[in-house]
Amino acid sequence: MEDTNFMTPISSYLVDKKVGVIGFNARPIASSLRRAGAKSYVSDYWGDSDLKEVSTDCIAVLTPVSGIRQRQPLDLPLHLLLIENFLLLTKKVKLDYTIIGSGFDDCAESLLPLHESGLLVGSEPTRMNDSRNLSLISNLVSNELLNIPHRQDILSSEELKQKAAEIDYPFLIRPSHSGGGSRIKFIGRQEDLDRIINRLSKTDEQPHLILQQYIRGRDISCSVLSTGTEARAVSVQGQLIGLPSAGRNCDFVYCGNYYPSVLNSVTEQKIIEVSENLSVQLGLKGSIGFDFVVDESNVIWLMEVNPRIQGTLEMIEIAGNISITEQHIRAANSDLIEEMPTLVPSVKMIVYSRRAGCITNLSSFPNTFDKSPVGVLVNRGDPICTVINTSKTREECYLQTHEAACAIQKSIVSISGQ
Repeated sequence: MEDTNFMTPISSYLVDKKVGVIGFNARPIASSLRRAGAKSYVSDYWGDSDLKEVSTDCIAVLTPVSGIRQRQPLDLPLHLLLIENFLLLTKKVKLDYTIIGSGFDDCAESLLPLHESGLLVGSEPTRMNDSRNLSLISNLVSNELLNIPHRQDILSSEELKQKAAEIDYPFLIRPSHSGGGSRIKFIGRQEDLDRIINRLSKTDEQPHLILQQYIRGRDISCSVLSTGTEARAVSVQGQLIGLPSAGRNCDFVYCGNYYPSVLNSVTEQKIIEVSENLSVQLGLKGSIGFDFVVDESNVIWLMEVNPRIQGTLEMIEIAGNISITEQHIRAANSDLIEEMPTLVPSVKMIVYSRRAGCITNLSSFPNTFDKSPVGVLVNRGDPICTVINTSKTREECYLQTHEAACAIQKSIVSISGQ
């Protein structure tokens, strides 16, 4: 059964509404809708074991099979598969709304048919595309409030060699389309760059990479509700990136969040101001996320905009007893929340496997979500589940969550010889 340590009061706004959900990890949105009294029809990538428990009907790109690794190569781009599955699932369902999660940030044009149907709740696809254009955004804000890392498109190994000579080490090389920080490479010296150039030169494919200035600092995100003409920040929280406790090896993969942030009040207020202003200037609607890095001099750097419901959804709902999905729909319909909830300290951690092995029954671990099905195989670095805790202090939350992550990682049954 779904964890019941928090229950958002049922709102008459969503009771018995039929809501479509599409996303890479759509389970948190479906769970939020269920608590708000809605019926959800979900197109998801993972097919985690708790998805069926919280949705009215669902379909997943992956079909978990015992003894097989859950992650598999895809015949089509993920965003197209998610939409194709969604249309198949909802062919005979009369939906009231459709909500999207992650997976469409850099391919929003694929959402145009849904937008034109009038069911898509949130930002228009063209507005979503604008929000991913950091060159456009740099013209909207003052450098006194924030900076944007230098970025250049790379279309060949020769171009990479040339452009890299114009930037100081360290820097990043990232794919043009990526999610959750995956496949981002840290280039700290010439040898790191040479390895990538050599690999690119051996392939006939035309690469599309981004060379990006590396900013060392604290990873922060801001969650905002926006009508397109007015916006209010719900929360500012820290981000867990490449966290060894979560099973990552100090890379750039998203591992969760914590609240409250450890920022001083002046810096946090600047982040709120920038996030609210950009939401309006970009004409974004619904729940919007902004990712920042705050460097050692408290300079704020905008890393990206996520023009849809974010991974913080469930943590905020638990910490503040609020329905973000309801407020997302209300804001998109020009009904902006007047009083933000008071959040208690909380931590969300995505737990990644430390070794290749087999998933055991995760039902005995409390406050655990996005549970990989029993019997599927994971490689080192594959996600296992998500743990969310609240407590009196952020430190207590983190300790509880860290201990849970270690226990979950130890529960993986090793594969012989690995």
